[in-house]
Amino acid sequence: MLYLGIVIVLISTITTIYISLKIKPSAKYSSMGKNSEKVQLKDTEKPKDVTVIENVEKVETIILKRNDTHHISDLLKTSDYYGFGLSVQGKSHKKDPPIPCQDFHVIKTFEDKYHYAIVSDGAGSAENSHVGSKIACESLSSLTKKYLESSDEESINKLDNAKWYKIAFRLFEKTREELFSYSKDNNIDIDSLKCTLILILQTPNGILTANVGDGRAGCLSEGKYHSLMVPFQTFVVGSTIFLIKDYWDQFLRTSIYEIKKPEALFVISDGCDDFSFSKKGEVPEKEQGVYDKVHSEARYDHNQPFAGFYDALIGQINELISNNKIDKILPIVEEIIDKGIFKENPVEGIQREEDDKTMVMFLLKKQ
Repeated sequence: MLYLGIVIVLISTITTIYISLKIKPSAKYSSMGKNSEKVQLKDTEKPKDVTVIENVEKVETIILKRNDTHHISDLLKTSDYYGFGLSVQGKSHKKDPPIPCQDFHVIKTFEDKYHYAIVSDGAGSAENSHVGSKIACESLSSLTKKYLESSDEESINKLDNAKWYKIAFRLFEKTREELFSYSKDNNIDIDSLKCTLILILQTPNGILTANVGDGRAGCLSEGKYHSLMVPFQTFVVGSTIFLIKDYWDQFLRTSIYEIKKPEALFVISDGCDDFSFSKKGEVPEKEQGVYDKVHSEARYDHNQPFAGFYDALIGQINELISNNKIDKILPIVEEIIDKGIFKENPVEGIQREEDDKTMVMFLLKKQ
């Protein structure tokens, strides 16, 4: 009997194991191991104790408004000149998240005989430099206008280099103070407003220039192109100076040029350097080796307007004027400078540029 009982227990145990192996657990509640086959559940089969994420939160794509990426001035018309200016966002700023155009400019005329252009390039590493460049341009414009209002033509015509330096120093110093005031009033770091600054002022007796930092300016006079300023340390790659720095005044450059009525007068930020100014070429013998002692990446910089570019740009604008298509000037200039398209053809040098681009120009009306 003892043996019979043992046999019955063994048979019962084997039967139970066999049945458990043959019957699969319900897929609805099965525990899915790492290598288990995945089971699709219908909505009606979702167990009450399982949390289902119905909506996955999407990362919002930031899209800047056009006035954050483009600053384009209205076409300026004087008795002698047409004037235009644009600052546009560079390719490197069209990332995620995008960065506003950090360049800014102002183009103005006073009493139809004093014309001035102002350009500022905000530091790429400074969070609020797009604000700084705007404040710098608008403040300097207001101060320049006040200077012209308070000065008579004779005193302006008699300016020499020393007198102009003192005036320019004061204009830039007051502009700098505006940046510091804004920083204090809005409780933001002054370093976040870092920007360069250029002023080009055409008078009946010549052209006055002043700058702190890089960028370039030039003119076309009697069929020849001339450079009107020297950027900060053009012989060192990637170097510049900003207006908010304590030692800014050591790098304020001013000049006077006895060019009374240029056919064209223009100012650019460094984003237009590579395609609109000639920087490379044979180094004059007297300067060979000079810059190489300063920096390992030194180069000779001719700092001369590239005639091929400006001849084409000026020729295109004059063609529009001749055909009574003045309203097309700004769209065409934007297409060239922003998109790198000239007469429906791509311009590789412009399209390759990563930085923000600013160009301001006065163009003499043909008689």
